[in-house]
Amino acid sequence: MIRRTILFDNKCGFALGENPKAPNPYVTWQFNEQDGHRDYFWGHYHNEPDMAERDLHNRAEDYQRRYHVREVEQTPDQEAYQYYSTQRPIDIGTYPKSYFNRPIHMDIYAGRQQVPGEAFQAWGAITYAQPLTEQELRDYELRPSRSNLDIRRQMDAQAQVVGKWEDAHRVPEQKRLTWFYSDFGSYAVKEYVTPEQLAASARGVELQVAARARRQKGKQPIAEQLQAAQREAQEHRGPEAPNKKAPDRGER
Repeated sequence: MIRRTILFDNKCGFALGENPKAPNPYVTWQFNEQDGHRDYFWGHYHNEPDMAERDLHNRAEDYQRRYHVREVEQTPDQEAYQYYSTQRPIDIGTYPKSYFNRPIHMDIYAGRQQVPGEAFQAWGAITYAQPLTEQELRDYELRPSRSNLDIRRQMDAQAQVVGKWEDAHRVPEQKRLTWFYSDFGSYAVKEYVTPEQLAASARGVELQVAARARRQKGKQPIAEQLQAAQREAQEHRGPEAPNKKAPDRGER
């Protein structure tokens, strides 16, 4: 996960990344940017976050002196990412505290209670400036809020899949999970639908599409099936035995 970036006006820059599972979890890269895509190279690997951050700034300052470029001010991400502690009360050691992504707010509930708009209960909510990794969610048994940017994007993509299927199968309005937003020409998930319900429905649609594709592949004309079977039999047939009455080549 990229934690810090420094970009210059020549579309080059440096980034600091973190991978908690790597032997050296922190790395600084140089990168080139083109059409919104970044190519990373020349990684410097570190064990400590403060050493990685110092290396990031040293590399950027050296590059700036050598090539006389100016740093581009990047718009900070105003999104906040909220996660719920579903298995235990919030306390020391029950949530991740990365060097580069520490909690910015906590809501500690009096007890385990139902979370509005979600399909689970929680002991409290923890807010971060950046999204947590999948590994952090598993390690601390946290659940993301449906209001998080990454979850909203995921649900939006799933709504397009489910909405088209609901239209094709003329699902009654009271049973639909989505509705069509004509102003934008896309589908939107209904407010009472949980991320889990939508994900399960989208997965069901994908399985149905895959099953239909397999059935259509099996509906070949009889002639084509016979030809395919003959070809397969020919490929697996061994070499023909020589004619017993035919003389040996050495006798000819």
